Amino acid sequence: MHRVFGLLALTAAGLGLFLLFGPDPGPSGDIAPTADHNPAGYGGWALGLLTGLMLAWLARIDWSSLPERIAAWLRLQRRRLALALLGGVFASILLLF
Repeated sequence: MHRVFGLLALTAAGLGLFLLFGPDPGPSGDIAPTADHNPAGYGGWALGLLTGLMLAWLARIDWSSLPERIAAWLRLQRRRLALALLGGVFASILLLF
């Protein structure tokens, strides 16, 4: 699925570049005359492109093993987290008085 999101994001980038640097509309207005007159529309295109790239990135994460990896990381960082908690308790006592 992440390949589909990546392909859609690249397609959106190609279309956006065509609109930005493509041929100017003629007197008959054959090629999207609103592209020159409405630069606010590019914000939506950029947001769609970033959304596609974000979805492609999120689709690459193995979500089924995420709880295991978080638990392993917490076990690895147990001493550091305990020291941070102890420091927070001491800092709160210091600020209290």
